[in-house]
Amino acid sequence: MEITNFYGNLLYQTDSYPLIRDHLDKIANRMLEGMLENQDVVFLEINNYHPDYLGQSIEKLKKLNLTIDDCRTTIANEYGFKNWNEVEKSKDSYDQNFEKAINLLINGDLKELKRLITSDPDLVTKTSKYGHKATLLIYTASNGVEMWRQKAPKNLPEITQFLIDQGADIHTTIFIYGGYFNTADLLATSAHPFEAGIGAEMMKILKSES
Repeated sequence: MEITNFYGNLLYQTDSYPLIRDHLDKIANRMLEGMLENQDVVFLEINNYHPDYLGQSIEKLKKLNLTIDDCRTTIANEYGFKNWNEVEKSKDSYDQNFEKAINLLINGDLKELKRLITSDPDLVTKTSKYGHKATLLIYTASNGVEMWRQKAPKNLPEITQFLIDQGADIHTTIFIYGGYFNTADLLATSAHPFEAGIGAEMMKILKSES
């Protein structure tokens, strides 16, 4: 994805920052660099996550005098926090195994994901340290979480079934888009799995387990 190419390894350097807020601040500053370079991808983030500019065209956003505060507001919302003050108040550090599990999931590496969960079975019920508090199962919906992690590998139905078999709760919700939604709710409005041709199969799995 273009967004992954823009931020590069910075997105994955969770072990380089003592606190999540430090990492997100670095990401926000990288976003500011992208704005100054007129990189379309960062304006796409802004019109998806900044509450004042939702749905605004990239061309219009480029003409505004956006600042680092706008970047921080965007990143806060993208990562499920109410605002940047909430990010700054957070004293959480990363759960490295959970972060690794998400990355294996979105890249379709079921073999390594199974190995990791076998060694750390609590991963299936843990939640993200980001503001949205998403579980691994919720990440399979490719919706409501950070933009760069909204991916749908072809074996996502198999991954979804594996997580459920390991004890993932399909009824767990996160507060996003102004309400509480579970995995099936988020999947129903997610473009990525359906564009990949696997959305219906995933929905069938989730509904059969409800």
